Amino acid sequence: MFELAPRLLAVLEAGEPVVVATAVDVQGSAPNGTGTSTAVLPGGEVVGTISGGCVEGALWTTAEEVLATGVPVLERFGFADPDDPDADWAPGLRCGGRLEVLVHRVLPTDRVVLDALRDAAAGRPTTLGLSLEPGSLAAVVSRADDCRTRVFTEYAGGRARCIVVGAVEFAVAVTNTAAMLGYAVTVVDPRPVFLTDQRFPAAQERIVGWPPRVLADTAIGPDTVVVLLSHDDRFDAEVLDLALRRGAGYVGAMGSRVTHERRLAALRELGTPDTDRLRSPIGLDIGAETPAEVALAVMAEVVAVRRGAPGGPLVAGSGPLHRRAAVAH
Repeated sequence: MFELAPRLLAVLEAGEPVVVATAVDVQGSAPNGTGTSTAVLPGGEVVGTISGGCVEGALWTTAEEVLATGVPVLERFGFADPDDPDADWAPGLRCGGRLEVLVHRVLPTDRVVLDALRDAAAGRPTTLGLSLEPGSLAAVVSRADDCRTRVFTEYAGGRARCIVVGAVEFAVAVTNTAAMLGYAVTVVDPRPVFLTDQRFPAAQERIVGWPPRVLADTAIGPDTVVVLLSHDDRFDAEVLDLALRRGAGYVGAMGSRVTHERRLAALRELGTPDTDRLRSPIGLDIGAETPAEVALAVMAEVVAVRRGAPGGPLVAGSGPLHRRAAVAH
């Protein structure tokens, strides 16, 4: 449920309860992975999604019961039996997947949940243990209880960082898209007239400064995305050199193939390692033209690289559509 943290906190901190349904086990093909949630807010408003369709319709009915009783319910959904005359109406996944979903109530007084949600919303690593024992009166369990009950542990790592260098118009769209995907975005540019709050409202940080110096003082690692959108020979190669040397998980640079070759020559002079990891020209080939389309192409490639996916059309592939690891225990 951590992906819904801001929405849930707004309701809980206003003194209202919420009911959260979390996928605690996903087997086979399913639209979303383990840990995704949907929630029913006061007035019946639904936010988030697990699988869509009739499954969430059934969960809404269960949520009303849980809201009234406070007793968590573990629902199981699977492919409907084709011999069942009511199969067309049975809650199930037509793609063949199977789900276990924990539906539980969260009150404004549930401090453990509130603290975990606040950490998740702020991008801090956090965990929350949820009991999967039938009829349990308390969904949330302490670490001391883990060995005595079946528990699903939800984990949220710190938000991955996306560093965008160059406050150009494309950077506005990339920043908005990266923020929507959950990245903590930092935009860096030496020109204060372009790097303003009004142009980059979705950025967590806006740093006016010489990009190589800024990156030299910034933590960069496997969870860091570095997107170079400037066209400035004074610092472009140095920025890419820093990002590659420090092991950024994704390093991409906007520019033509001629510009790319010029940058590669500069990187060779710097002795830059791992230049084969540089994604340039940046983005997937979707025929992007507008800033919004370019942002889509760039962030799609970021997701593909970080997930180890080929980035081609699904219709050309084979095997399971969803790559995910089990996290329940």
